[in-house]
Amino acid sequence: MNTVTTAPALEADVAFDCPGNYRAATPSTLRCSKCNRPLAVKDAQRTPTGYVCPYYVKARVATFYTAGPKQYILAALIAFILGIGIGFVLQFVGRIGFFALILTLFVGPAAGGLVAEVIRRVNGKDRGQYIWLVAAIAMVIGAAYFAVLPALFALLAGSPGFIFALIPIVGLVIAVTTLVARLRF
Repeated sequence: MNTVTTAPALEADVAFDCPGNYRAATPSTLRCSKCNRPLAVKDAQRTPTGYVCPYYVKARVATFYTAGPKQYILAALIAFILGIGIGFVLQFVGRIGFFALILTLFVGPAAGGLVAEVIRRVNGKDRGQYIWLVAAIAMVIGAAYFAVLPALFALLAGSPGFIFALIPIVGLVIAVTTLVARLRF
């Protein structure tokens, strides 16, 4: 009895089944290196192992994001609650006087970094593609009462101190950009 054993197929030998139904719009000799489908030159995305179709890239990127609704809700709650505190602190710093702008340049990034770090530690290893956006919106909504409304009322009243009322808004913008930078990248 003669038995033939075959070596297991290598990963490169097995064609990847792209999850989409991509079809090249024009006839092409270029093929996706993973699913071997015809690939239009305008849709080709270069990788170290060859050109791949857009659906392969989307499928690969999706594997990195594991966050569910629970992580998004936690991020929104944390950013909202800490945003209230940040708005209060920024309003307090804005009332100091001339040096408030200089102090805001230090308080804003520290506040945004604090919120981002708390969200990261609570969510653990779960990452979400749009957690940064949810957290930024929630933080702005939380801080709006203390940072944005006084500036709006000063503008509507025609107060000469309107410029100083903008200092908390500057701090909030800096805090949100820091939050986005820490959570997105």
